[in-house]
Amino acid sequence: MNWPRIAVDGFALSILFNAVVGLGFLLWPQAYSTLFPREIKEAAAPYVDRRDVRKMVLLLGLLYSVIFIWWGISAGLAGIKGFWPLFWTGYLEMTMVSISDFLILDCWMPGKVKHMIRGAEHCKAWERSEWLKTLAIPEHALCWPLLVCPVAALTVAGIGSLF
Repeated sequence: MNWPRIAVDGFALSILFNAVVGLGFLLWPQAYSTLFPREIKEAAAPYVDRRDVRKMVLLLGLLYSVIFIWWGISAGLAGIKGFWPLFWTGYLEMTMVSISDFLILDCWMPGKVKHMIRGAEHCKAWERSEWLKTLAIPEHALCWPLLVCPVAALTVAGIGSLF
């Protein structure tokens, strides 16, 4: 495995991920409310435009496609071969993305953007302890390491092994 390459790619992908998700939130904040805790989701639901939700889903789909393409090209240029080296490279890089997502989008950003979600400005779920308990910690302690990172790593390793 190429540790410097993993660190650089993980850092770059973290920047890309947070920038694109943050920009998408600024463009369609109501659509992103569908990804938030239940209390916020229900309070904001009357103001959610389904076209904006489709745009958000398209943006996130394109983001993940770019990440997978980046991995494939980067791993090829770094000379990483074989299923398990590709798997662990993808897993570690996606873990770096998860950590940056947790720190930037889940710990720092919510208190600064709650006024952007119509209908949910005064929800208790915006409080840091509530946000961490209902969304951020379950997502980044369970969902990412047990589901998102392995699926992404298996995809990258599977595609990379074919070439």
